[in-house]
Amino acid sequence: HPKPARRSPGRPAAGQPGQRERILDAATELFSRQGVAGTPVKSIAAQAGVTPALVHYYFSDRELMLDAVADEKLQPLVAGVFAADAGEADPMAMLIGIAGRLIRTASATPWFPGLWIREVASGDGALRERVLDRFALQRAGALRGPLAAAIAGGKLNAQLEPALVMPSLIGLTLLPLATTHIWRRLPGAETVDTDTLVRHVCALLTHGLSPAAPKAGKRKESPESA
Repeated sequence: HPKPARRSPGRPAAGQPGQRERILDAATELFSRQGVAGTPVKSIAAQAGVTPALVHYYFSDRELMLDAVADEKLQPLVAGVFAADAGEADPMAMLIGIAGRLIRTASATPWFPGLWIREVASGDGALRERVLDRFALQRAGALRGPLAAAIAGGKLNAQLEPALVMPSLIGLTLLPLATTHIWRRLPGAETVDTDTLVRHVCALLTHGLSPAAPKAGKRKESPESA
């Protein structure tokens, strides 16, 4: 009988439970820190504790790995952020709910903000078209009609542009988390935690989304005072 192929000590053989998920986790983490283009297979293998050959066993090319990151890592997070407000009738409460969950989800998933900014928001991001085509545009597009109706009906600020509400909300939530290493150096910023960020963003949204107060005009004179 032929002897089984030998493998390096400490390197798991293909087919072990959780192996694919560990490789995908490693790739996602590295992509968020150094970008897809700056992450070779050998770095993913080292992070996951496997051989490069094993990475290729599960993901025969980079495109399959990017598909998996979009479908298995990003899409479930985005679905969770939006799902709870599917039936929310109050547009202000809906947007504040989305913002709060987005901040808390991103805070609990440190790779999320960096990956989104690097590889989705960027014009040449490797995940950009996958995310937009598969779920992001659909989610944002579904909200445009209700937001436009709320603006037209006086429930939201009449100066808002419906198509820009979700991009603005994402900017208010994910960008601060992706740039923590910058603004943490500001005086007093070291005390900012997740709850503080949620409160801050909700305050900005509440103020900016509130219907504008009628402009004060000249008081019309009554016939008696004429």
